[in-house]
Amino acid sequence: MVGSSNGSAPQRLGEVIETSTVRLWVESDRLHILPPLGSVVRVANGAGDTIYAVVSFGQTAGIDETRRAIRRGSDQVRDDEVYRRHPELTQILRTTFEALPVAYRRGGVIRRMLPPLPPPLHYSVEAVEGDDLRDLTDDPRYLSLLVAADAAVPTDHLVAAHLRQVYEARGDDRPWLEMAAREIARLLKNDYDRVLPLLEAIDPDG
Repeated sequence: MVGSSNGSAPQRLGEVIETSTVRLWVESDRLHILPPLGSVVRVANGAGDTIYAVVSFGQTAGIDETRRAIRRGSDQVRDDEVYRRHPELTQILRTTFEALPVAYRRGGVIRRMLPPLPPPLHYSVEAVEGDDLRDLTDDPRYLSLLVAADAAVPTDHLVAAHLRQVYEARGDDRPWLEMAAREIARLLKNDYDRVLPLLEAIDPDG
C-alpha cells in the first residue's frame, strides 16, 4: 500500500466486515471514532490493488442488531460519565461506517472506475491523505460514480460533503474546487434543479 506523504505509517481506521463490488461496511477500531462523511479511505484487495472509497454513512449501535441500546444516563450522569460508570458499553456497542468504491490503484496507476475485485473480509481500512489523496483527486472523473451512487444519505449531500472534505484537505485548493464544480456541472447538465443547489453547497464563500 501507498504510505503517507510524511513517511509515517497510514492511519488504520478499522476493518472490513461486509464487502461487495459497490459497497464496503467497516467496523471502526474505536467506539464513536470514524472518518467524516465524504472523506476518502483505502483498502487492499486480494489482487494487490489499492481500492479508494468515499465514506457515505456512519453509525454507532448495539452489536446485537435485534436490540436497541437502552438509556443509561440521568440528570446526574451525562455524556462521558455514562461510559465511565458503564465500561461494559465498549463491549456491547460498535461504530461502523459505509464506503463506496470510486477508484483503484494497480501498478502505480490510478483507474477511476469500480475495482475488478472487492477487498476480502477483515482487511484493514486506512485514511487517505497527503500525496495519495492528491493523486486520486487530481482527475475528477471518479465523481461520476459518486453522483450516480445509491447511498444511505441523499447523494447530493454526499457529493457536497466529499468536495468540501477534499477542498480542505488540499489546503483550501480553490482551483481544484472550480475544476470539480465544472465536472459536476457536466455530469448534471440535464438536471439544472439538481446542479444549482449542489454548486451552492460547495461554494466556500457561501
